[in-house]
Amino acid sequence: LLLHLYHGFAAALPGFSTTPLTLLEAWDRGSAPLPWTTAVDMLVNTLADCRQEAIFLVLDDVHLLEASGDPLRILDRLIGRAPANLHIILATRYPLKLPTTLTWQVRGELLEINQAEMAFTPAEIQTLFQEQYRLPLTNEQVNQLAAKSEGWAIALQLVWQRWQSDTHTTLNDALEQLSGSSSDLFSFLVQEVLAQQALDIQAFLRETAVLREMDTAACNFLRQVQDSEQILRYLQENSLFVVSMGEGVLRYHHLLRELLQNQLEPDTAQTLHRRAAAYYRQQGDEEKTIHHLLAAGDFEQTAVILDESGRRLVRSGRLNLLSGWMAGLPPEVLETHPTLLVCLGDIARLHSRFDEALGWYQQAETRARTQGSLREVGQALRGQARVYLDTVNPSQAEQLLQEAMRISDGLEDRESRARLRELLAENMLNLGHLEEAETYRQQARALRQEGPAEAELSVRVLLRTGRLAEARQLLEDRVHQEQQEPVLRPRAHRETPLLLALVLAFEGEREQAHAFAMQGTQRGQMFQSPFITAVGYMRQGHAWLLQKDEQGYEEAYRCFRQCIALSDRLMVPRLKVESFWGICQVHGFRGHLAEAAQAAEQGIAIARSAGDEWIEAFIHLSLGAGYVLADEIPQASGELAQALAAFRECNDTHGEALALLWQCLIWQNQGEMDLLRSGLAALLRLARTYGYDYLFTRRTLVGPPDPRALVPLLLTARDEDVEATYARRLLALLGLSALKLHPGYQLRVQTLGQFMVWRGAELVAPREWQRKTARQLLQLLLSRRREVLDRDQIVDLLWPDLDPENGRRNFKIAFNALCQALEPDRPPRAPSAFVLRDGTLYGLRPEADIWLDVEAFETAVDEGDCLQTDNAPQAMQAYRRALALHQGEFLAEARYEEWCSEERERLITLYLRAADRLAQLLAEAALWEEALHVCQVILTQDNCWEQAYRLMMQAYAELGNRAQALRTYHRCVDYLQKELGVAPTAVTTDLYQQILSA
Repeated sequence: LLLHLYHGFAAALPGFSTTPLTLLEAWDRGSAPLPWTTAVDMLVNTLADCRQEAIFLVLDDVHLLEASGDPLRILDRLIGRAPANLHIILATRYPLKLPTTLTWQVRGELLEINQAEMAFTPAEIQTLFQEQYRLPLTNEQVNQLAAKSEGWAIALQLVWQRWQSDTHTTLNDALEQLSGSSSDLFSFLVQEVLAQQALDIQAFLRETAVLREMDTAACNFLRQVQDSEQILRYLQENSLFVVSMGEGVLRYHHLLRELLQNQLEPDTAQTLHRRAAAYYRQQGDEEKTIHHLLAAGDFEQTAVILDESGRRLVRSGRLNLLSGWMAGLPPEVLETHPTLLVCLGDIARLHSRFDEALGWYQQAETRARTQGSLREVGQALRGQARVYLDTVNPSQAEQLLQEAMRISDGLEDRESRARLRELLAENMLNLGHLEEAETYRQQARALRQEGPAEAELSVRVLLRTGRLAEARQLLEDRVHQEQQEPVLRPRAHRETPLLLALVLAFEGEREQAHAFAMQGTQRGQMFQSPFITAVGYMRQGHAWLLQKDEQGYEEAYRCFRQCIALSDRLMVPRLKVESFWGICQVHGFRGHLAEAAQAAEQGIAIARSAGDEWIEAFIHLSLGAGYVLADEIPQASGELAQALAAFRECNDTHGEALALLWQCLIWQNQGEMDLLRSGLAALLRLARTYGYDYLFTRRTLVGPPDPRALVPLLLTARDEDVEATYARRLLALLGLSALKLHPGYQLRVQTLGQFMVWRGAELVAPREWQRKTARQLLQLLLSRRREVLDRDQIVDLLWPDLDPENGRRNFKIAFNALCQALEPDRPPRAPSAFVLRDGTLYGLRPEADIWLDVEAFETAVDEGDCLQTDNAPQAMQAYRRALALHQGEFLAEARYEEWCSEERERLITLYLRAADRLAQLLAEAALWEEALHVCQVILTQDNCWEQAYRLMMQAYAELGNRAQALRTYHRCVDYLQKELGVAPTAVTTDLYQQILSA
């Protein structure tokens, strides 16, 4: 070793001293021991005298030195005394036992690069194939290659070579050839790994290769000897292609295990697998037991175990695992086990393959009847019924469930009998027979304590009987519970997020409804269940309907069509009914009545064939609502009357309230006061009793596009003493307690930036103003919104050049045009709901339902000011809202009018102050990018706002852009001098000096 080292250094380093080499060559092997310590020290001194900044010594296959002692001691001394410029790199197959290894580790002088670091990661595999091999891989191929090779470099090289040599070879082909007995990798492992080991180690490797994971007890049982602990330790210490799984458990590298298994004779492998199965069965490890039984070809024993555990695996959602096991069983074995056929039906049903599921259940029923097994017959009948329950086809399920109940009553399994009655209760609920449903629920409860299935049924009963607050509470509790204990099996339309999404849509909680609809859709995709996914799309559609605008209707229609497409693919027509209900509203609420009626007809036909009166009632309700909005009163009245009767038949108080709500709108507009008083009394009584306040305060699923359309109903109830106390409470919730008049919509006004006015969601078009003076009059009243003005004062402010007579005439024309633009349906000479007229005094009604962007802006600023000391995050949110509302200067159309200049200046000052405070809070939170943006906004309004320059300098400095920070300072200097003739303050100058010297 020393001679090789000396000759190597001498060849690589010019001027290397030959004195140590002379000493070694003069040594007489027969007369004295090798003076290796002296030779090593002389070598070290010689290397220290070299002027090379860095010398790298690389030694490969160092593990071969362990056969003799001196070379390792020589190497140890050389490393321990090496000069600072010598770096030694050792490549070894097994860990070396050098005497001073521990010392080097403690000193931090040893860097170990082990198997984990040498393995290629997926990202590195992708880079290797793309840049080195010029063979781009898809992400799927990268993951497949990483899983098979575990990043082993030689395996990756061999895969590429195999792939490159034959253009027709696929990645799968290359990977299969990699682990074959004729592969180059096999030859390498046999020669370089197996052949180097003792015979007992070779035998151990082959025998234990049948195990996916190894521990001492399993290996001892398998081999029927007790030395496995020492051998496993040896494998781990020598890194013989084993991976530690923790707690004394190891596994082989995947490729090595496959190669070792290929060396086993089939009979030997079968015997070993049987022995492994026996061991794991003793340990209670079902998964490993079944794996080894299948590998041993013991299919009957596998089927016996799955008979006992299959239904449990279905309930726990482990469908893919169970499906994989049963795929390994021959058809002739499956045919003799009806329980397994039922499990196959369950798997197909839970993946929304309903026709396939029916086939398995029917086959199971036939086999069970042949064997005379009533228990399995009942399971098969319940499975068939579940298909019809999942697809909400109650008429088909009825006969199957009744026969299953007849069979089950003679059995001891109380749990199955209870669950069967819950299925019957659900079917009665789908048929709209609530009393029968409740009877079956009570029978189930008597057989066992209430459980999750009973809770699912309870929610659907609450939902279909209008007790939405209770349903929501139950569902929210279950969401929390399922976050702690996830449900791992598909539940069709009963998925908690999907039920909650519908309840939230009914209550008008758009964002939450959409979030839970998305969560339910994702569960469907996770379970590979097109049925659940389709229901998820339906619920997304309902959430979009709550937006009540063109975008919302388009998105809702897209979601409903996706649901229908999945339903057609699944051949489950019942799944489409809710989508047709939604499409009816999409068309009807936009005035497309023919399309709405067509969708309603399709939905009603499906609902009737399924016997679902409840969903049919909602379709009639939505179609009737569309007719109301289009002022088609006769058609609307007919549809709403049908809906009301059906909801009362189903005992759904929520649906009944909605039908009454739309009827009251008709009677209000038609002036049918007797009918209106009666309808209002019933509507408000239901809303008060069951907590339906939200029907009047926000957009709901089947409510009017603008909830303000209902305010006139509340005013009538208050003034006519119909549930007056409740009506006042609702008006107070809306902030309209003092209201006297209301046109059925809120007036929304934008004064910051472009001047725009909306009646509810409808923009007042330019032609509707008729006169420019009408807009001017409204703008004046808005700028003086906290006071009333005399008519002559208004004339002087708006038209100072006109004589009094022409001025009054101008005012009269402008006032009439203004009232017509704001309230086009106001009866002649009726007072305005928005503009107060008291003799010659005019102003905005202080109680009027007007949303003004200026007031919202000021409210947000005030909120930010209150929060900035104690709650900076919420203060920032408030200031952000304020800045978003400020789209430009106040009443830009009247930029040169004196009557609004004072208000404009006040609002600009308020805006700059809010922006400045937001910028400071952002800086304190180190949100530098946003702080820069806010400061730039400030400077567009006032280019001499010194604090903004200072914050920008600080932000650029923190972001590492020193040059831009300095340029910002110079901009500040220039603008202050140019605009104000002053220099920056000392605070700004000091900050500049700090950045300059940094």
